[in-house]
Amino acid sequence: EEPLTHYFRIGKSLGNKPKKESQNYFDYLNDQNLNVNYKKDYVDFKTHAPVATDLKLIAFYLPQFHPVDVNDKAWGKGFTEWTNVSKAIPQFDGHYQPRLPGELGYYDLRLIDIQKRQIELAKNYGLHGFCYHYYWFDGKKVMDKPLQQILDNPELNFPFCINWANENWTKRWDGLENDVILKQKHSKEDDIAFLEGIKPILLDKRYIKINGKPLLMVYRPQLFPDIKATVKRWREHAKKIGMGELYLVLTHAFDPVDPKEMGFDAACEFAPNSFPVKDITNSIDPYSVNYEGKLFDYKSLTNYSISYKEPAYTKFRGICPSWDNEARKPGKATAFYNTSPQNYMHWLEHLCYYTQEKRSTDEKIIFINAWNEWAEGVYLEPDRKYGYAYLEATHTILKKFDAPKLKALKETQVINKTADIAVVLHLFYVDLWEEMKKELKNFNKPIDLYININNNATIKEIEKIKKDYPKAKIYSFENRGRDILPFLKILKIILPLNYSAICKIHTKKSPHRDDGNEWRNSLIKGLIGTPERINQSIKLLEKDTGIVVSKGNLYSYKMWIGSNAELVEDFAKKANIQIPDDFMFPAGAMFWIKPKVFQKIVDHMDEKDFFVEEGHLDGTIAHACERIVGLLCIESNLKIEEI
Repeated sequence: EEPLTHYFRIGKSLGNKPKKESQNYFDYLNDQNLNVNYKKDYVDFKTHAPVATDLKLIAFYLPQFHPVDVNDKAWGKGFTEWTNVSKAIPQFDGHYQPRLPGELGYYDLRLIDIQKRQIELAKNYGLHGFCYHYYWFDGKKVMDKPLQQILDNPELNFPFCINWANENWTKRWDGLENDVILKQKHSKEDDIAFLEGIKPILLDKRYIKINGKPLLMVYRPQLFPDIKATVKRWREHAKKIGMGELYLVLTHAFDPVDPKEMGFDAACEFAPNSFPVKDITNSIDPYSVNYEGKLFDYKSLTNYSISYKEPAYTKFRGICPSWDNEARKPGKATAFYNTSPQNYMHWLEHLCYYTQEKRSTDEKIIFINAWNEWAEGVYLEPDRKYGYAYLEATHTILKKFDAPKLKALKETQVINKTADIAVVLHLFYVDLWEEMKKELKNFNKPIDLYININNNATIKEIEKIKKDYPKAKIYSFENRGRDILPFLKILKIILPLNYSAICKIHTKKSPHRDDGNEWRNSLIKGLIGTPERINQSIKLLEKDTGIVVSKGNLYSYKMWIGSNAELVEDFAKKANIQIPDDFMFPAGAMFWIKPKVFQKIVDHMDEKDFFVEEGHLDGTIAHACERIVGLLCIESNLKIEEI
């Protein structure tokens, strides 16, 4: 049933009508169809060269886009995922429904050309593979045609694995015991039958392996009567039938259990399931008085992901570009607000940094939920509103983790102290390198130069810096907390080297200020603009001075506390420091320091404290750190001097 008919037949009688001051529903749909109101968000298709990266992005893939007998009996002849997707309606102002597909249209996966194009798109934008949701019920395969077509057509050369959705298939889409369409029956016999049934899949040359072992994912292993016994049978039988060792992964879609306790090798996040999130339902005014849905803040997903603590087992990180299951649960959906390609990029970039650092080559995997879960509003495929924006965002982030570029950086990161003075340069704006290089020439004594570079920088730009400063150590730490988190990461590396003085500078543009460039020049020239200023700063630090700043950049904490009090107080409590009524702090985050001043920040501040910002002018961890630096100087009985 198409959306307008559904609205007049059912929605209107339920009170699901647009508010008078809101856009008329007819106009709303018309604008979506004509791509009028959404032009600013729409991104066209672009052809990309392959990205050479060690990171592997694997997207979950739903095969329920073709008719099957089971659905025909349960829902009516011809039911597919599109049946619900096409009749969803918006429940409040700004609610993006219905979700209208783009290039691929309301496709039917019985057509091999659709799968061919899906693979072309996924490859073009840098995805590594698909993880097909696999449906097996006591020997009965359901919705296996799309995967079988992949197996039958080796020219569709794209890596894949499977996730056994081993729960009941219900009309409520919850895997529980009500309105069951197909019941899941686990048994010893079925354990072996299942493994025999998937043998051709796991032995396919395109199947994803970790350390040479086929990756087999199980959605809810807790539902097995004795999962340890099942795993033992699987591992023994896999060797017997030529599969070799298995790499077993369970999802944390429900219970965040330790996979080792069940005999599995790893776990994976299944975003947004099991994520603590911020409920913002009260912030909306639903069209219908009968609305029972829940609305959550997408940004809280990102912040939780950043604050994540690595467990004592391997857990692959996960992400979702959005979420809204209004199509499946009309008027009772769970949805996320503040979803956008930009916010998705922030989250994905963090996960890429995390995975690049924490995982070995074969395990540098991030799972994306999903490629095509249209009825849950979570997909990378192009749609009418955003076009290819989420795919383009994915490619943009992956390019930052180009393997040859990371190798070029790593070659510089051999730590050997050659001088008594260290300079830490945050080169966010790589176009300002020549300006920075000119100022660095004012040093008339040896320095060790540490640079944190924007991960948008090209190999050519990195090689230019290496040529100008062959001994420079160049990093590309995540730009969170502006330049502060990268600075703390470099400090953790260099504090044990016992430099007598460290100079911190960065390519500050401050676009919110008309005098942004002038402020940067003033700060830098005040600190290292001449050999005399450099020598003066070093001599001050040899005495009872902890921080040296450029003249005119010291401020009163009491007068300029702004929105930072809570963050400063939280840190002081962790570091066991008393906050005096007033003290001076350096603004602009450029200064000379005696290294020991920063020891407590390194000891008591963690990456999870640095949430994603959106250009805030105050009240962020970066602004709080400016004040904390002044506090630590006073706490160490050291002075802050201006030059």
